Amino acid sequence: MEKTILLCDMNSFFASVHQSYNPQLRNKPVIVAGNPEKRKGIVVAASYDAKAKGVYTTMRFYRARKLCPEAVFVQPNHALYRRYSEAIMRFLRRIAPCEVASVDEAYLDISELVAKGHTARIIAEYIQDKLYRELLIPSSIGAGPTKLIAKMCADVKKPGGFVEMGARQYRTYFWPQTVGSLHGCGKSTAERLQRKGIRTIGELAAQPVEDLRSWFGKKGEYLHQAANGTYESPVNPERQKGEKSIGSSRTFAFDTMDQALIAKTAREFSEKLADKLKQKQKKAKTIVVEVKFDYRQAVSRSLALTGATDEAEEIYRAAMQLYEVYFSSQPLRLFGIRLHHLLDEEYEQLRFSF
Repeated sequence: MEKTILLCDMNSFFASVHQSYNPQLRNKPVIVAGNPEKRKGIVVAASYDAKAKGVYTTMRFYRARKLCPEAVFVQPNHALYRRYSEAIMRFLRRIAPCEVASVDEAYLDISELVAKGHTARIIAEYIQDKLYRELLIPSSIGAGPTKLIAKMCADVKKPGGFVEMGARQYRTYFWPQTVGSLHGCGKSTAERLQRKGIRTIGELAAQPVEDLRSWFGKKGEYLHQAANGTYESPVNPERQKGEKSIGSSRTFAFDTMDQALIAKTAREFSEKLADKLKQKQKKAKTIVVEVKFDYRQAVSRSLALTGATDEAEEIYRAAMQLYEVYFSSQPLRLFGIRLHHLLDEEYEQLRFSF
């Protein structure tokens, strides 16, 4: 039986949840950011009308306020996001075998429903209509013969779109696009490919797999298959994601505000943690910086990346951004980096996970 897979992605999930939960936020631009009362922090999520003004994830609070002064700023509420996510996933599991990929997306294997005469579009539109009518959560859905193709399709038309492609359509549409748009090809990998003269997904697909394997190891095989639209992995309803974390921390002999020391420590930890991720064939979606002032209780701040990573440079940049925004004004006794929500490489999340 030919497979048909859906990838359901909840659009601007964190911001949409706040608009659903609080009627006063509806039809207004909403920005989820660190601490609106103190007017500091980093943008975690933004509604589409705020994005239209140029606001994006990881932007500083003051910059987002300048670009979209009419926006309503709210603090993250992860407990609320989990409640909504759990309700959505329960609904999706009633439709077809469902693999939870992140807090805001899931794969469904609808092959049996399609074999009975239901089209992917009809099923997708039912899901989108139900989620919006019941929860006011908009969603985009991609459909294809594999999870990879479904995932790539889900990102084509946002918000609220539906796109379905077969393998041939996938190659026609995506081959002219840059390698950085390929699922699983992060910024560092894309830069390495570009230095070798490989700039489009089509050029990556045409590259001998032996070359890619010699450059990237096992990941090279994945890149070749993904570019050609032939990479396959089954929908696994038993797979659990985002439950584990890894980290490193160091207690200094004295309280310090030495930013060079913090940066050196962050670089060391980032490289060590990136190596661990690669050994485990995992990627991390959330970067957490944990500190202690004197010997008091630890304080932490986190940043949800737009795409999961196993690159030391991306971990380092996110950690230093958190440090500079939240902790650089006080002497620290302890500094640590922890990576949360670890995903298998082929299941790198799309956006807005924590």
